[in-house]
Amino acid sequence: METKLKTTLLALALNSGLWAQAQWTVTPITKADGATNWACEPSVTVDPNGKSVYLGNVLNQLHRNPHNGAPDAWVRNQGLTSSMGVYGDPILAHDYTGRLYYLHLADPSGKGRAGESWLDRIVIQWSDDRGKTWSDGAGIGHNPPKDQDKEGIAIDPATGTLNVSWTEFDAYGKKEPEFRSRIRFSQSYDRGETWSPAITVSKNEGNCLDGDQTPEGAIPVADPLGGVAVVWSYNDTIWMNRSDDDGALTWLPLDRPIAYQRGGWAHEIPALGRANGMPISFFAPDGVWHLVFGEQDSTGSWVSHARSTDRGESWSPSRRLPVPDSIKHHFMPWFALDASTGALHVLAYGQTADLQTQAWVHRSDDGGKTWTATSLSTPFVPTPKRFFGDYSGIVARNGEVHAVWTEQREGINELVYGRFADPANDATTQADPIPPKKRRR
Repeated sequence: METKLKTTLLALALNSGLWAQAQWTVTPITKADGATNWACEPSVTVDPNGKSVYLGNVLNQLHRNPHNGAPDAWVRNQGLTSSMGVYGDPILAHDYTGRLYYLHLADPSGKGRAGESWLDRIVIQWSDDRGKTWSDGAGIGHNPPKDQDKEGIAIDPATGTLNVSWTEFDAYGKKEPEFRSRIRFSQSYDRGETWSPAITVSKNEGNCLDGDQTPEGAIPVADPLGGVAVVWSYNDTIWMNRSDDDGALTWLPLDRPIAYQRGGWAHEIPALGRANGMPISFFAPDGVWHLVFGEQDSTGSWVSHARSTDRGESWSPSRRLPVPDSIKHHFMPWFALDASTGALHVLAYGQTADLQTQAWVHRSDDGGKTWTATSLSTPFVPTPKRFFGDYSGIVARNGEVHAVWTEQREGINELVYGRFADPANDATTQADPIPPKKRRR
């Protein structure tokens, strides 16, 4: 016990030294320009075997940086293409060999909403040369004429299995009660090239109106003790289903409600319209399962955190993340957990009564008991009825944090990147080696 305690104290001391030298650096990345760059709904990932940072944004943009996000090292505005189309909702991720994945919605006809094939599947593309070139990709959940939307991914560090979940609509946007929606799930065991037949993991179906009565925000999470779970929001409730076997063949017989979500997931924010309060969850190294989501009532909006110490069998009461008294709406969270330290990081917007809106990052080093908050960049006032998107991105690794969000000034979206790192290391940071290709047996 004494040796373990000394090791823990040493790790904390080393991390404290890193944090003392690190600082937040904010870099503008791109402004909305043209039909394919809307400069919103961004995602971020960091190479697990190197220092490259990657950002994606609607509709098909990729930005890459081989030097740990150094301000002058960005390669911006690379547009992805695929025979299945690239139509927004980008989610970036790495597997543990370094393969880079870019998930997005489909548009095979290239006609968008006017085409019959719009949203006919989830698409995953991959790159083995640090984002320079990309595969055409693979389709997930193709089930015409149904529509597939709002995907999430979790990659099992023990097996390399790719787990993807999303919402399936009988027909997106249809008001008639016979059109329903549900949460779907699929896996890949060969690094994204082929996928298991999609299954439905939600028993409660919703409508197709893309609101609180539609089950959405399905993001899987790999359990370090084995198996996979999916968490989503529907009808003012956070739901979970879980599979404990290899291959995710058997699931709990009923969806399990794990938290009440006041105001549901579709929030109304002044000058923005709807914002996303969907749940994000991760397991910490100590086995605690952490959950973050947004809530709202007539007095304002806030971000909540809950935790489970028994793999989701029971959950703590949700607690609000603290913010300055001047913030009326605290909204649209994205969540990251640093597996090397156990630190929790939440990126969310804060808006005052006079509509001053700003990105904030919140940090907890004690499992969510206490939080510190840091404002990023400068406040902006969004323009009503201008599309802003409904999510941001944040990742954390080895004491460093990388975040990406949207700001809107005079009706124009701008993608902004922030990192918490020691800039003194930029000069010595080497570009990531290209991972070797695996031989086919």
